[in-house]
Amino acid sequence: MDYPVKHQKLAGWANYPVIEADVATPGNYDQVRDYVAKNERLIARGNGKSYGDASLAPHVLSTLALRRMIHFDAVTGEIECEAGVLLSEILAEVIPHGWFFYVTPGIKHITVGGAIASDVHGKNHPTHGCFSNYLISFELMTESGKIVHCSKIEHADLFWKTCGGMGWTGIILSARFRLRPIRSTQMDQHTVWADNWEQLFGALSGRDSYEYAAAWVDSLAAGAQFGRGAVFFANHAEGQGSEPLVFQEKKPGNVPFTPPVSLINRWSTRIHNTMYLRKKPPGDYPVDLDSYFYPLDGVRNWNRMYGPRGFVQYQFCLPEQNAFDGIARALQAIQNSPDAPFLTVLKRHGERPAEAKYSFPIKGYSLALDFPRTRSIFSLVRKLDEIVWAAEGKIYLTKDAGSDKKMGRVEVADFEEKKWWSALKGRVETL
Repeated sequence: MDYPVKHQKLAGWANYPVIEADVATPGNYDQVRDYVAKNERLIARGNGKSYGDASLAPHVLSTLALRRMIHFDAVTGEIECEAGVLLSEILAEVIPHGWFFYVTPGIKHITVGGAIASDVHGKNHPTHGCFSNYLISFELMTESGKIVHCSKIEHADLFWKTCGGMGWTGIILSARFRLRPIRSTQMDQHTVWADNWEQLFGALSGRDSYEYAAAWVDSLAAGAQFGRGAVFFANHAEGQGSEPLVFQEKKPGNVPFTPPVSLINRWSTRIHNTMYLRKKPPGDYPVDLDSYFYPLDGVRNWNRMYGPRGFVQYQFCLPEQNAFDGIARALQAIQNSPDAPFLTVLKRHGERPAEAKYSFPIKGYSLALDFPRTRSIFSLVRKLDEIVWAAEGKIYLTKDAGSDKKMGRVEVADFEEKKWWSALKGRVETL
């Protein structure tokens, strides 16, 4: 069959690791089936926004040509589309009709297929869970080329193994899910400053009147200011009138080229952290939807700032009872190392459906850390792995590029069923 297959260098958003891969871009389901049949091991890839090695393999099937919006019901808020459609494309279609995602990650230029494979979460996990909570069904092509309709009723086991399964069950072709009604594209934000770790953790834990919450942590603050930061709470604004909503996206800045060395280091991070709080005053004020949910989309190609070596994100989640002490130990390990994260984000997580065992969040707290890839960074990653493992936590496989294989905490028996999927199996087979 005639569809493009290109041999190229390939990496995730963090530009590490970089591999040589054959990348196919089939434009219909018969072409997808043909490429699956020709390759024993492959991985699906969306828009390449996963940070680590999640969508890397010698044979890659890009879903970016599967971009049909199949159906959108502006009355009920149900939408069906192919797996390669971007969340940003959906927003442009549905917001004028007064709809938004129940759950959205921090970037909007990811595919629907990727959102399912990672079972993405957002800033409202305690109240709304993961993307799978609002997923009605999807069409999945298995290794035999058969297309299976999966829902919470039909082929439910395959449905839940796919949500958060990182692509190991097959190729997601299309999906149907529910949206939430909104009356405004503004958010009512409430910002709280915290002088130390105890205040920050307490602030994030104690404001249940807000649906959304996330905290920024100054990972380099020491002494009496250890763990200082800010918590950003928000609810959807009520809005007025019946005019169509307008999704106002700010024109993004751009990093036009990759500098020869990283612009991110311990000193630039310290300056950034000092300036950050000054830009985020405490109190109540309106924030537009795009700025609150998708701040990382404000600068195109921001990953280039880390230079040719790229960067490493380390995101982990600890159970509620171990989170306060465990995250403090992780922050202390960072301060005792030569490496410093440019971005440190703390989020709270709630319960999840018992069936969603491959989803990343557990009831507790997660910390996301972006590090320049230095010669010493993986030594720090090993120390963080030990802290997370001892605290009964887990890492986010969508972000991982170098943790110990055991850190995914998933069941090996399930993954031994499949021969053709590569990346995740490599991380769990030694458990």
